Parts: sequence; structure tokens; C-alpha cells
Amino acid sequence: MILDIGFDADDTLWHTESLFQETQARLEDILAQYAPREEVEARLHKTELANVRLFGYGIKGFTLSLVETAIEVSNGQVKASEIQELLMMGKAMLDAPIDLMPGVHAVLETLRAEHRLFLITKGDVLDQTNKIDKSGLGLYFDALEVVQEKSVESYADLFEKHSVRAPHFLMIGNSIPSDVLPVLELGGFGVHVPYHITAVFERADNDPAHDRFHRLDALAELPDLVAQLKGARRRAS
Repeated sequence: MILDIGFDADDTLWHTESLFQETQARLEDILAQYAPREEVEARLHKTELANVRLFGYGIKGFTLSLVETAIEVSNGQVKASEIQELLMMGKAMLDAPIDLMPGVHAVLETLRAEHRLFLITKGDVLDQTNKIDKSGLGLYFDALEVVQEKSVESYADLFEKHSVRAPHFLMIGNSIPSDVLPVLELGGFGVHVPYHITAVFERADNDPAHDRFHRLDALAELPDLVAQLKGARRRAS
């Protein structure tokens, strides 16, 4: 029986990764005179991976990685005006309006009638809190949690904090490493809703071979899945 449901935020409830991709494309344009686009992309991803332990996830850390990549790839030749452009694009990302996924209000309204709902996202607290406020979705959730990393330990801490029993918890998100695998390890249900762009940190080669794992094509399908799981539980008992 599913009692509690956790939702990822970025690219699950609203679109985010497309903003990163647009800014990255501009970086590749700026550095085209110094290196091919694929090399710039690879250098940026390497820089992001190295910096995440210092800056965490989110737009601020991404912007700093853009600047560092521009300086390194150009051997310090990148113009100050181009660095300023990258910084302004980072600010524009922080200030961008929220573009909700189709049907998100109906999904949350339906599920909150019988379940506790949790929004569990990772990244910069100020950035993520601002997104939640701009989305207008906060009122649907019993708890809003911003964590530095979505790990087995962080989910276990949240379960203890909110008296969540893992076998009765379902987490849905666009990332198998962040939203599915830790919850499965703790004994809960993991639901993957793929997004058409996947950040380098969130890629997985294969779906987990697990009977508590499910894949949906769209968030709007979640209420039907929860109803199916509830019906399966009743038949089993």
C-alpha cells in the first residue's frame, strides 16, 4: 500500500534542463574559435563533475563552471565581455519563469486526497526555494525538502524525520541514480519518468531489474499507477 509519495522537482514537475542546454550551446559558440563543440562539451562536463563537491548542484555552480571552462579552453584569451555574457546568462537562468509539466496540478490534486506528498529536490537551497515559490506548487505538499545529495543516507534521514515507512513510500523523478536507486535500496518504490534531456550527473545505462521499479511516459500517468499498485495489494491480501 502506497501511503507517501515523493516528487523530484526539476524536469519532473517543471522544465529545467533545457535552460542549461541553451546556455551551454552559447558557451560552445563563444569558444568555437578555440576548440570543437564536442571538446568544449566534454571539458565543461569534466569541470562540472570536479566542481560539484565544492559548489553543489544548481545554476550558480554551473555558471562558475562555464567561466572556468571558457578560461581554460581559450588559454585565458576569452574576452571579458564574453565572460560577462556567460554571467548574465546564469542570472537569466535564475530569474527564468517556471514552465510546469502538463497536468501537474491535476496529478497533485488527485494524489494529495489520500497520500502525504513530499517534494524532494537537490541543489542550492535559495535557488530551489525560489523555483518552488514561483511554481505555486508548494501548497500541495506536506513537506518541502532541499538536500545536497540524493543518497541512501539522505532519504533514510528524511524517512526518519517524517515517520515514513520505506515499503509504503514511492518516489518519482527523471533520474534513476537520484530518484530511483536509493529508494529501491531502502525498500520503497521507484518510478522513472524520462526527460528528453538528461544531465551528465543523472544518466544511467540501464533500468534497474526490480519488481518495485516502474517507468512512465508522463507524470500524468502516476495516479493510475498508484491505483494499480493499491489494487494489486488488495488482491494479494
